[in-house]
Amino acid sequence: MKKITFILTLLISSYGFAQNVSTGQVALTSGCTVQFDVTSTEVTMTMVLPENDWLAVALDATGMGSINKDVVIYDSTGLQDRYLNGFQAPPYDSTSNQDWAQSSNIVTDGVRTVKATRALNTSDTKDYVFTTSSTTLPLLWAKGSGTFGYHGANKGSAASTLGTATIALAPEFKVYPNPTLRALNVEFPASIQKASVSVYSVLGSLVLQTELDQFNSKINTSEWNSGVYIMNISTSNFSQTKRIIKQ
Repeated sequence: MKKITFILTLLISSYGFAQNVSTGQVALTSGCTVQFDVTSTEVTMTMVLPENDWLAVALDATGMGSINKDVVIYDSTGLQDRYLNGFQAPPYDSTSNQDWAQSSNIVTDGVRTVKATRALNTSDTKDYVFTTSSTTLPLLWAKGSGTFGYHGANKGSAASTLGTATIALAPEFKVYPNPTLRALNVEFPASIQKASVSVYSVLGSLVLQTELDQFNSKINTSEWNSGVYIMNISTSNFSQTKRIIKQ
């Protein structure tokens, strides 16, 4: 388990086969959904909620009395890794054991979309172990306003299934030069016309958010501080993460 920082796996080849399963978008309550997409290397969670609310989702749990069941929460303080342990309320805080690495946090028209990734198996007994096999994944949810706290009656359960595995060919974006001094070039795969790009510091601060396409694919890095940055490149179908070094 690691403190919330950005962790990155670079793809070795330009193209690679990946076995994927997904819950699809699971409706929890009005204005709130969650989705888990699993490949052979990582899990991507997409959480949607009202801008000023908090949302908690417990994995593979059937009730508050469940023991050592994984819980992920977003509130005004950010993303949190917690766990159920009986009827403890709120769920226990795993402050020193944060595995989800937030890759984006976007608010549009009062709706917040948070994306985060982690390993399939974190080696923590309190974390749900994802696989690329088709399986049921029962979920619990709770929602509230403002800072994370008691949910009142605003709670419930949702049935979800990690769908049948498929074989997908993942195109690869190339970003260079890396390390960079003044500018980065983003080379698009032939099959991709445009993409959204977000760049974060290793502490999670948003440095840049923009849209690029085949004809406008250069990023000015001359004013960035020296250090390590995380770049998330996403389309409607998939996303990739890059580790960038600014000299």
